[in-house]
Amino acid sequence: EIGLDETNLANFGSDLEKQHRKEEGSLETAWNYEGSPIGMWVWRVQNFALLPVPAKQVGQFYQGDSYIILKTTTKDGSDALVHNIHFWLGKETSQDEAGTAAYKTVELDDFLDSLATQHREIQRHESSKFKTYFGAVTYLQGGFESGFHHVEEEEPTTRLLRVHRPSALQGTRTQNGVAISQVPLQADSLNAHAVFILDTVDVIYSWQGAQSRGIEKAKAAEFIAQLISERNGRGEMIVIEQNTGGQKAFWDALGAAADEPVDQVTDDNDDEDDLNETIQPDREHRLLRLHAGMLGQLKLDTVAQGKINKDMFDSKDVFILDVSHEIFVWVGSEASRKERRYGLQYAQDYLKESGLSPFTPICQLQEGAEDELFEAQLEGWQGW
Repeated sequence: EIGLDETNLANFGSDLEKQHRKEEGSLETAWNYEGSPIGMWVWRVQNFALLPVPAKQVGQFYQGDSYIILKTTTKDGSDALVHNIHFWLGKETSQDEAGTAAYKTVELDDFLDSLATQHREIQRHESSKFKTYFGAVTYLQGGFESGFHHVEEEEPTTRLLRVHRPSALQGTRTQNGVAISQVPLQADSLNAHAVFILDTVDVIYSWQGAQSRGIEKAKAAEFIAQLISERNGRGEMIVIEQNTGGQKAFWDALGAAADEPVDQVTDDNDDEDDLNETIQPDREHRLLRLHAGMLGQLKLDTVAQGKINKDMFDSKDVFILDVSHEIFVWVGSEASRKERRYGLQYAQDYLKESGLSPFTPICQLQEGAEDELFEAQLEGWQGW
């Protein structure tokens, strides 16, 4: 599995390396996307290179791989472009692929004149902004073969997927989002609190747990309809409700007895545990300032706790804003080269000592390129 200590962007920052990235970036064909500059583009890492993900596969992520997502919009009331770059790391991705995704994220930022906001995303611990891009995030087993890491080849075969909206999302801006995860092809993967898709290619079953939610049923139907469309109409959808008749064909396809017991009580612990580990209890926001001391050594000092406002920031330094569910690294326009280079490293070191989950999203943004999620954390925000 990936080592979180080596998945940030902290090691990229010298002028020489930046110039090298700028030159390499100008040669990267992946950045030559056509059409409107506004939209979303997704690339998948393969053997230290980037391959564009077809539009019909956007939102599907192999847990053995790493991805880069570029989302470009315009700022409200302006034609100015706002770029968000996310590098997504599957829980079984290799270190070389994770490193390539991180490096290419910085290279893409250079290509965009260092105006992008950069986000590190870990499978099942994605930021709220990332989740808003997709109606459903699908996690699939397998991935590309890499020079240092072997992952099973992707072959069309019978598979079982769980469609589930973790209860922790209730009342959030992503409350209608679901996770679609490939699970072991066996009866004890089923439970009453979710919808399960049994894909046999020719027949695709939607097995609806007795306590599954309407949004899960709807998202499962959308996913199956998309599969059939991608296969040029091949495949038939059959909906089965738990504890009703007519399930023999489903159990046969699953390779289990029709009277196999199904968990009625336990919820989807994997999803719930992952989210509970990421979602932190309410606590005061905290702002820290990274600056050079009298002898030139970097120091990280606490500026304020509780209510944070824009007047507490200084263009000459780098600031770390801890809002519990995410860590922001704000880079002032006049910050020194050393502060810029080590801002993310200090943020990651702070995360280790803060008591927050090590999977907490980390977001680096430049002064003047703040997004609405960052702005919403500040008291009385009225612009810089």
